[in-house]
Amino acid sequence: MKYLRYSLLFLCLWTASAVRAQNDSLSIDTLRDAEIRMMGLGHTMMFSYDESQRLLCSRNFLITLSRALRINGSYYYRFDSLEYVSVLYSPDNVFRIFTWNVALNNETYHNFGVIQLNPEYIKKRKDTTNLRAVYPLIDRSGRIKNSLDTVTGPDFWFGAVYYQLHMVTEKKRTYYFLIGWNGGTQLTNKKIVEPLYFDGNRPRFGAPVFVMNEARYPKPLKRLVYEFGNKGTMTLRVSPKKKYLVI
Repeated sequence: MKYLRYSLLFLCLWTASAVRAQNDSLSIDTLRDAEIRMMGLGHTMMFSYDESQRLLCSRNFLITLSRALRINGSYYYRFDSLEYVSVLYSPDNVFRIFTWNVALNNETYHNFGVIQLNPEYIKKRKDTTNLRAVYPLIDRSGRIKNSLDTVTGPDFWFGAVYYQLHMVTEKKRTYYFLIGWNGGTQLTNKKIVEPLYFDGNRPRFGAPVFVMNEARYPKPLKRLVYEFGNKGTMTLRVSPKKKYLVI
């Protein structure tokens, strides 16, 4: 009987391991299929002569990516084959953020993005009210009248392609400073510095943390926006050693 019990126990463990291995294999195959589809969409959204086609492929790209990021184990899948997409990880590995843009016929750009939380971070949260694993970002930069003094959420995002992320913890709150590029207008481009933080489990963009010249800005700004001509260039990044902005 003891031998039989051990045999049954071994069979159960082997079956459970086999099922997990099969599920992991199916997840990887599904993620690869999604990545291949997005590779085709990415090429079209960058190079099609038809603006409506570029935008349609971009929206389908966003939908496909958002669905893929909800698959079990997707946080650890790198999506290395996706060109034209910026992927940044927070230094504490709480989340990663995907951003990209699409050129419009009027020489401006529309931005797209997705935030994916680390599932291990979600497990550690005592309060998971309104907490989601994936947050698509909706570009509303054209409707934000006062960008320097506005806090937004994923559904009302200022919009940018982020190329640097710097983390700062102050007064028990962690801010993730995102530095990015926004296509601006027909004549100008913009670079922005935008703090991202989590308030009540919801991502928030913009916080009153930038203390400027009091005569011009009597209260702290919620984000920094630098506008410059289309023919010009601008350096904007955080110095990793000295931890201040380099312009």
